[in-house]
Amino acid sequence: MDTQIHTQTVGSAEETTTPHCQPASKWLTRVNDQNVHAPSRRVKAQVLKDQGGVPADHVLVRDHESQHDVPFADDAEVDLAQGNVFFSVRRCEYEARGGCVGPAKLALFIDDVAEITTRPDQTGRTLRELFGLSISTRLFRDLESPRDEVIAPNAPVHFADGPAFYTRRAETGLSITVNKQTFTETDGVKREMTGREIANLITDQPAEVKRLKGGAEIPVKLEETVKIEGCEEFEVIRCNVKGGCEASRIEREVAKLRENGADILFVSGPTPAVIYRGIKTRPGYLHLAQTDVLVPVPSAYPGSMLDGAYLPQGSPLLGRVEGNPQGTTIHADGRAWQLVSYHPHNGGGGPAWNPSRHGFHSYYSELLVWVQRARE
Repeated sequence: MDTQIHTQTVGSAEETTTPHCQPASKWLTRVNDQNVHAPSRRVKAQVLKDQGGVPADHVLVRDHESQHDVPFADDAEVDLAQGNVFFSVRRCEYEARGGCVGPAKLALFIDDVAEITTRPDQTGRTLRELFGLSISTRLFRDLESPRDEVIAPNAPVHFADGPAFYTRRAETGLSITVNKQTFTETDGVKREMTGREIANLITDQPAEVKRLKGGAEIPVKLEETVKIEGCEEFEVIRCNVKGGCEASRIEREVAKLRENGADILFVSGPTPAVIYRGIKTRPGYLHLAQTDVLVPVPSAYPGSMLDGAYLPQGSPLLGRVEGNPQGTTIHADGRAWQLVSYHPHNGGGGPAWNPSRHGFHSYYSELLVWVQRARE
């Protein structure tokens, strides 16, 4: 590389279109691991330093996939399309290295969350996969325009057209929440539903249905018809209970429950697991009102089914929920947890494991049944 600090002007900052003739995009950069907004694709290094809080005695350096990075003088104009990940070093300590410069790191942003890549050409599908989004996520490129660009799964996505994107929840029409999961007209939600139809969103087996409203739990008979206006919340408790990592996917499944008020924690180590906090026991249960439950992530998940559950060590539910307490314990979230041999997807009353349908979001329903059917 050129071992001198770059001072070349690379173009005008007044741009109104992208290289592919779209309205100009909003540009973000990463400077010292912080998101920094830039006024345009081409910007003075000093502007990035000022907005990123970089000290005056530091030099701005573009980060490359090698040890040979590119420094910029404060008055140089930087083309962010050539790489928008930077760090700073004290001028007196910076040592330029000669040799081949590797590909520049590229920061892509969705909802202000950054992911780093060196691949400038993506598709709508690969971009969603990079951020762990479902293929059905409504994705838009953020433009300096009243009408932003919709990114279809098969659409080409060029980094030079702008790195900033955002998501919006799909216009789903009528929707209800059942066991902390959102169901829409696509799933069979309609203006009038029987209790059985609501239960069928979770299970085709005998079940109890309750409507949650204003802190109350209102029983709904299976043959009873409920008028649906939208946003109603229900719990479905299956009647028969028998005892018995892909991080991005887990986060998506956990998010489905969180957005409807569930308190869920994903811990990545030392044992990857999901902790469901505050699962309620049935009303009036003498031993406790709610409990936390830990479910470990199988090593081959989602190909391997979710199985078993851990209760806090010493929990009064041990020996009262279906399944025998085991000697296996693990530590997570500052506590010890004890395994119970509960196998809902392997003869324990739940459906056969289907990795395309089931996951940590659906396991909430199994745990809800399990806890509410605990013996006195």
